[in-house]
Amino acid sequence: MKRAVIKGIWGVSEPLTRARNKLNAEVPSTIKNPLSLPCVTYAFGKENCDFVKKSGDDCVLIDDKPFLFEPKFQFRNKLEMIKYAMEVDGYDEILWVDWDCVPVKKMPSNYWDIFSKKESFQACLHIYHRKKCGWRKFSPRTVPNGGFIYLRDKSVISEVIKMWEANQQDNDEPAWAKYTDSIMGEFVGTPDSLKKYWDMFEPDFCNIHGGSPFSAELLNSKDVCFIHMHG
Repeated sequence: MKRAVIKGIWGVSEPLTRARNKLNAEVPSTIKNPLSLPCVTYAFGKENCDFVKKSGDDCVLIDDKPFLFEPKFQFRNKLEMIKYAMEVDGYDEILWVDWDCVPVKKMPSNYWDIFSKKESFQACLHIYHRKKCGWRKFSPRTVPNGGFIYLRDKSVISEVIKMWEANQQDNDEPAWAKYTDSIMGEFVGTPDSLKKYWDMFEPDFCNIHGGSPFSAELLNSKDVCFIHMHG
């Protein structure tokens, strides 16, 4: 079984936007954090690859272009990187961790085994302020958060990309929601629906810093090693 924790970087450094300024601080901070897991970092754009290396880590340059998908659809680049890791580099099992997903505790040595106890895709459930899932009658604002993604089935990423292509949005998360709906039935936000998502897809090692639909008691029952400081 070939496994890796992976990260990714894409986009241009000029003009310096608020988001890019934030990323420029997060990359070296994450690399220097002693709690960070060893990872494989993928890059679109030689400048981005060089920035990661200058910050103190190795980097795999996938393409000289700084992005394959325009900024309007920037998170489609993430899906492409996950696909590359699994289909080209041959990883059977990956954990994608965003740069703003902050390690707060050392991961247990058997974390891959613990992931294997739930579904082949796992991500923290997140309620947004705006509608994300136009196909749903109920709970259209609730989606899997894309900052901490576990995946151990290579066919899933191709399926999720097809779902994104059928309903292109500025984020990858609605496509993951479409995928989980296809497995568990449409998420409707009821206690039964929440329990089903928790039992199948909610990862043990990460919490989001706000916006989870789950109770504090449930969230505190996790072995939290990462907090996703999204937004």
